[in-house]
Amino acid sequence: MSMRRLVWLSIWLFCGINAVYSQILYPEVMESKLPLLKPLEVPAIVFPADLSACKKGLKNSFITNPAVRYAIEELKQEKTKDQELKEALEVLIHYAEDEQVRPVVEAVKKYMQDAAKKEDALQRAIRQIENDSTAYYDAHAQEYQDDSTLLYYNSNLRTLVSHIRNDSSYTWLREISKDSVQVHLSNRADQYLDVWMNNGRQDYYRFWVINRSGDSIGTWVQVLPEKNNLRVYVDDDVYQNRGVDYKKVPEELIKNQLGEDFYKISDPHTGELWRRHWNFYSEMEAALGQGYQSNWASGGENSLSLLTNLRLYLNYNKNKTSWENFIHYRLGFLRSGSEDIRKNEDRLEFNSKLGQNAFKHWYYTAQLNILTQVFNSYEYPSDSEKKLVANFMSPGYYTLSIGIDYKPSENFSLYLSPIAGKWTWMRDTTGIDPTRYGVDAGKKSKGDAGARVELRNKFPLAKIMEIRNELIMFSSYYNSKQSFTGDWKVQIDFKINYFMRASVYANLVYDENYSDKLQFKETLNLGVNFRF
Repeated sequence: MSMRRLVWLSIWLFCGINAVYSQILYPEVMESKLPLLKPLEVPAIVFPADLSACKKGLKNSFITNPAVRYAIEELKQEKTKDQELKEALEVLIHYAEDEQVRPVVEAVKKYMQDAAKKEDALQRAIRQIENDSTAYYDAHAQEYQDDSTLLYYNSNLRTLVSHIRNDSSYTWLREISKDSVQVHLSNRADQYLDVWMNNGRQDYYRFWVINRSGDSIGTWVQVLPEKNNLRVYVDDDVYQNRGVDYKKVPEELIKNQLGEDFYKISDPHTGELWRRHWNFYSEMEAALGQGYQSNWASGGENSLSLLTNLRLYLNYNKNKTSWENFIHYRLGFLRSGSEDIRKNEDRLEFNSKLGQNAFKHWYYTAQLNILTQVFNSYEYPSDSEKKLVANFMSPGYYTLSIGIDYKPSENFSLYLSPIAGKWTWMRDTTGIDPTRYGVDAGKKSKGDAGARVELRNKFPLAKIMEIRNELIMFSSYYNSKQSFTGDWKVQIDFKINYFMRASVYANLVYDENYSDKLQFKETLNLGVNFRF
């Protein structure tokens, strides 16, 4: 026997002996052992019975359209530099997120639909109180023979009626439910009658109906207390031989019933939103004064005066850039007694201001200002002939400055300029003395540099008054003798009606180039005002 077979025989014997031996030692079947690790138990997923409870935790859940909710959240995150658009979005978003609007509107609509019923119920209760009181008074007439005061019976009903009639909410809702429908009646002669319905009371109106032949028929139009009901009556003395067969006319009242769609809010019309960056407007005033005397014992002179005031504005505003331009011209004439007409007011001013927003209401600003007169100006000494003292651009004042401007509103501006150049130019040095305006003899211009402060504001007072205030100051850095000029103008307008107004104008000037004394001018005018 080979060695290989001997090995295989040994293995089979060993296995067989082990199997027999194990059956002898453990003849019963071995029990199955449970594994040490238990299988994973997954709890059952339970959905809430009412999904609306989960929806309450969402923002604006009362808005059914999810696209609208998403748009609102996106608009809140967007940052816009347009302040007006930002304020408009805040108002619209606040309205869209107010879930109390719909219930309030539904409640008001329901009240208005039942307004006539409430008014009828109130009137019925009042009549019941009067009837009960009358019956009570008749039954106790002996007790009230000497007493003119009628004590109302049924105090509980009286208390309820008094509460409803004096309730401010009931009064307000009753008023807005009235006069909501207007009926316009017209005849062939273009005569018309406007009748208000739904006013809670019974009214009669006289109206004439005209046929093709021109014959008129008198009618009465009755507005019934019931909602949207009219009744038309023909005068009793009218007889009709042909026309409508009244037997075929239904007996129902003429009614304008409002359907359910009347109270539905229609979808808003969306259009293109754009903003006008250029703005132009103008103001014109004209005032005339006149006085006449003939053989007046206390003396005096005839007088005539005319004052015109013209303002032109052209402004540009886009993003952070603003450009303001205006032209202001005042021209006035005066004639007193036998003297010739004299000019007493001539001022032409042009101002252009370019600004770039720095922060909040502050702007980096560059400004150009030109001031002069148009016609010849004279002095009238008592002992000599008139003397020419000024004409167009003689003098002419030019000011170019750079600074910062504070503008919290369109009616207020405070301009501070540490760098300002000022030039005085004399176009005519032959007929006008240039030294009168600080220009050296033999020269046509004078330059200076300094600081400029300018305040312009306008505000209403007591509803019928409007005050315009303007203060301009300039201080020179180089010329110590002629270092300061100030120009303060105040105009108070008293509004009489849309076109007429009275105004008081005062101008205070201090110019060291001309004199160390204050210059003052005041005028009182009554005239017309136009704005375009």
